[in-house]
Order: sequence, then structure tokens, then C-alpha cells
Amino acid sequence: MITSGNKYAASLYATMSITFWGVSFVSTKAVLDKLDPFTLLVIRFGIGAVFLFILLLILTEKLTINMTYIPHLIVLGILGVFIHQVIQASALLTIDASSAGWMISLSPIFTVILSMIFLHEKMTLFKAIGMILALFGVFLVTTAGSEQTFEPVLNIGYLLMLLSTLNWAIYSVLLKKLSIPLSPLVITFYMSTIGFILTFPF
Repeated sequence: MITSGNKYAASLYATMSITFWGVSFVSTKAVLDKLDPFTLLVIRFGIGAVFLFILLLILTEKLTINMTYIPHLIVLGILGVFIHQVIQASALLTIDASSAGWMISLSPIFTVILSMIFLHEKMTLFKAIGMILALFGVFLVTTAGSEQTFEPVLNIGYLLMLLSTLNWAIYSVLLKKLSIPLSPLVITFYMSTIGFILTFPF
């Protein structure tokens, strides 16, 4: 049973995650002026994997994993790290960071819908209000600069970001559905390593 304390802690962690996620769009956009998407992602995943490995050693976390869950980690690594980051970095080549930040707010909407279907979670009033506000924000961003018309700006970057939000929603639901019996740090380490391995050949 989820206590109120756990809910507040989860909300705090989610807020911190969103904050760092928002900063990542700005930093990625800036770096893409100097590096191509795959080079950027190889460096990012490499740094992430090394940092997490050192952190896990400090925390004396066990890295051993049951062979049964390796396919699960590979699928999650491909969806949540490799595909997701490649799509986002490619999108940021043609749209600005603020637009990407607003577009990603569609992800919770897809997540709620998929969670209702596959995880049998319930819709609440606050979720509904949040979804409406997210849709309104994305509408304002994608129609900006269209000379006061309501036709969205035709840009492949917007399509890629939309695909990215759907992909992240699928990843989020799948992560919860699979219920891998490992700590979040260990799972993130393995997924970063998988992302590095998959991106390196490119």
C-alpha cells in the first residue's frame, strides 16, 4: 500500500527528474552545434555508465542479475535509451529547445492512456486537468510563427518529438509492467551501458 509519505517522495523525485530533463533539452541543443547526434549520445551514455558504475561501487550495490531479466533490460535499453535519445537529438536539429520541452509534456498523456489500458490505473480529475493543459501548451508552441493561423508549422522535428513522447510512454508502462527486481540505479546503469554499446558503432 502506498503511503502519503511515499507519494510526496515520489512527487519530489518526479519534479527533480523533470527539472533535469528540461535542462537537458537546452544543453543538447547547444552541443548539437558542435557534434552530430550519435557522437553526442555516445559521450553522454559513456559518461553516464561510468558515473553510475562508480556510484554503485561506492554504495556497494550488487550488479549481478538473473539471466531471465537480461532480455527485459535489452528491450528497455533499446526503447528508453537508444531509440528515445536518438529521436530527440535528431528532432533538436530542426526545432528549438523550448518547443521540445513543451512537446515532451505530451508524454504523460500517452502514459496515462496506456496505463489505463495495460496497468488498469484510474483517471483522476487532476490527471484530466493536467492532460488538457499539456495539450493546450503544445498547441500554442506548434502554432507559433504560423502567421496568426491555426495550422501547425510543418517541421519534421515536431513529428519526431511526438514520436519520442509516445515511445517514452511505452517505455514507462513497460518498465512498471516488467517489474525487474533490481534497484533503480542498477537498472539505469545497465540501460546506459546498453545505450552506449548500441550507439557506439554509429
